Amino acid sequence: MSNEATPALRKWLATTLTTNDFTLIPLLPEASTRRFYRVESSQRQKKMAIHAPPATENNEQFVAMAQIFRQHQVPVPQIHAYDLKQGFFLVEDFGSFEFLEVYRDSTKRTFAIGLALDALVEIQRTVDSHVPSYTRQRLLDELNIFEEWCCGKMLGTSAKPLSDISESLTTEIDLQPKVTVHRDYHSRNLLLYGDRLGIVDFQDALVGSCVYDLASLMYDCYFEHADDEIGTWIDEFRSRISATELPYIQPRSAFVRALEVTALQRMLKAVGIFCRLWFTQRKRTHLKYVMPVLARVTTLAQRNEFSLLSAWLETEIEPNLSVALQRVDS
Repeated sequence: MSNEATPALRKWLATTLTTNDFTLIPLLPEASTRRFYRVESSQRQKKMAIHAPPATENNEQFVAMAQIFRQHQVPVPQIHAYDLKQGFFLVEDFGSFEFLEVYRDSTKRTFAIGLALDALVEIQRTVDSHVPSYTRQRLLDELNIFEEWCCGKMLGTSAKPLSDISESLTTEIDLQPKVTVHRDYHSRNLLLYGDRLGIVDFQDALVGSCVYDLASLMYDCYFEHADDEIGTWIDEFRSRISATELPYIQPRSAFVRALEVTALQRMLKAVGIFCRLWFTQRKRTHLKYVMPVLARVTTLAQRNEFSLLSAWLETEIEPNLSVALQRVDS
């Protein structure tokens, strides 16, 4: 899919903005089929245009979740106009200062994480029948992404050591207390907008593990936080949650275990998705994150007594995957 705006989108925007005097600045495409454009015009309000093909994107849920989250004081963008049939949206623009860039400054990083933890409480407080459940089958299906696209397509090898524990791993996550989760609560979807937080890519929210979003934030696939920082932020989040009616896991050791096991599952899924992007769309953009993420998975597996999984990843998957990725780059 080209990153250039289609004539149909430009025509719709001209009608919606009541002017042809605007310029569209395409943003770098991400993992989905959606395309984003910064709208530059004489109008003072900053806006973003989105083309989300209806055949591949759940646009109705995007509209529903935007309304639901804004009603619950979660800082997602306002939708100014939309055309569901064509998959066109005109939304509030939070700018381009992603947390991934903020994290390079330790002072700003601490401030940004504080905003994210505050907003995470509001996300968890969101209760609405439009938010589907995060089923154990979905957790299993996500592990299968790693098995199919990393082990199968990229390496041509069996994933039996993972298959042997997938039932117990996903059962453990499924038994954790349930709240609303964003599902992709990481540095590419969190933006610093002045001194405020902006949250995007929220349409796939589900009711799932109470530590899922914290796992996404702490074990970000695009940035590695230090263990001591993660420990501090865990305590800060637990302090926030303890002052609310929301469920959380006691004691702290059980909370950390739940967080790390959930992060393990999530990062394996991400590695599978990064490989899938290469095979289905020939996108190299996410392959550079595969090895660092897999190294953290190996560490968390060892730390949480999944020793056979850890050994398999370290001795078989990581060396062979490194070679396979070098072939892709050559």
